[in-house]
Amino acid sequence: MSQDHHNNPAAVDAPNTEQHHLTQDTTERSGAATARHDLGYDRAHQWRHATRELVLTAASALAAADEPQAQNSISITLTGNALSNDLLLAESGNIVLASPRDHSHPPTHPMRVLPMRLDTLSELPAIRVLGHDLTEPIRLRLVVELTARNPHTAATAVMTCQYDSIPLDAQTPLAVLDFQLQHRESHF
Repeated sequence: MSQDHHNNPAAVDAPNTEQHHLTQDTTERSGAATARHDLGYDRAHQWRHATRELVLTAASALAAADEPQAQNSISITLTGNALSNDLLLAESGNIVLASPRDHSHPPTHPMRVLPMRLDTLSELPAIRVLGHDLTEPIRLRLVVELTARNPHTAATAVMTCQYDSIPLDAQTPLAVLDFQLQHRESHF
């Protein structure tokens, strides 16, 4: 033992105290990461439960910007992950943005769909919104609606996700959002 220990036992414990704080900080951060992981797992589990045996058959998007410029447009893709593979589920093509003031109800745009069982996804589907020719910042209102059918019972479910204020601009033209299931309507 060092001479410091005999004269001042706290001198030996000082590095241990620092180590304790580092370990506690690391534990707290890993706990936060675990909580985020658990939340993601819970959402994915709820998604699989809500979409059990449902096959995606149709999708549509409604998009409007507060102050769109004449040349503003977006494209929307819906992707999912199954067996560690990223999959394209639906895509909109190019959508010219309208202002909510231009129409009482902005037009709904059908999306091209690749049919697949939604409960095979390992996480929530992702909505990717890409702005084209953005010269000024915009705030986008977006509603994505998915229609899925159970091939065994012919039951149909309509699932809706809405975002009211998605910021897009020339420096950040891409927004990636989880498809948060906000409304589900079943038809038998």
